[in-house]
Amino acid sequence: MSLPSKQIVLNTLNQTRHKTTPDTQLSLFQETPQIITPSDAEYWHYSDLHHLYGNQYFPIAPDMTVHAWRHLVMPAERIKPKGRMPKLTGPTPQFFYEHVLDTTAPYSINQSAHKKIPGDLCMSRYACWCMARNNPDLIFAKTYFMAPAIDPNMSFGDMKKTTYKFARIDLRNQLSHYEKILAGILKQHGGDFSHFNHSMTMAFFYGYSANDIKAAYHIPEKTNDPLANYMGSASLCARITALKNAIRRFDSARHQNRETLYQILHDELLKQRIYVLKNFGYAPEQDIFQNPISTVQSELNRAERDFIYKYSRTKLR
Repeated sequence: MSLPSKQIVLNTLNQTRHKTTPDTQLSLFQETPQIITPSDAEYWHYSDLHHLYGNQYFPIAPDMTVHAWRHLVMPAERIKPKGRMPKLTGPTPQFFYEHVLDTTAPYSINQSAHKKIPGDLCMSRYACWCMARNNPDLIFAKTYFMAPAIDPNMSFGDMKKTTYKFARIDLRNQLSHYEKILAGILKQHGGDFSHFNHSMTMAFFYGYSANDIKAAYHIPEKTNDPLANYMGSASLCARITALKNAIRRFDSARHQNRETLYQILHDELLKQRIYVLKNFGYAPEQDIFQNPISTVQSELNRAERDFIYKYSRTKLR
């Protein structure tokens, strides 16, 4: 199942957003009602997230129980001193009591078959973010839930730019993973990955070297600072796809040697270069940022810290 478009995700999450209403009681000694539960805490139903993203990302079993629900929510966070990132501690009873509410309202697991589930969950903004946080495919939803802490007036365009920026982090890690696999294959066949990587760069960027591109973007030369640290999400994703396809093709090649691997990879890189040009309207060498991945990671850490500090305290009860 393909992911819904960013516009559909935004519209759906906006339309299915709910707010709690203050629950008050009169005091025997005061005329002013006392608020006994928080007000204006936002929440979403798990069923709406399931229908938006599908069973692959928000699975539901017909015999789902409240205890089984809890294992679906990513680990909660505990607030740490300012300057440190909160550590994952695992779902706690307190977390579920404060951020997840059980409801007996039935809903359809399959809109065509109308198969009913006996209960649903109301999840706070913080609980929804916890579910999306560690899944790279849900990066736009994660940005949506974090948006009020980043910029309360964030537009759809700004949300897309922020998502594109934060997506670089996971894609860069994926690229490193496949580069290590490729380096291992080259070692088996007596190749030098550093020299090979230079050839790959020239093919992907149509004759421009890493130094040429860094100079054009005024990126300072540093030791052990590959150009991939400055590539955007589109070019990173394309390069990952090229490496994955090349490794797969080489595994089934009749003649496995350095020359075969080079030809296969050169072919795949050119294919992905054309894909980027056709689908994004710019070349990979135009998808370069002056801010390295480390800076983006620091920005994300700071945004998550601010979000956790505020929204872990905005509770449903």
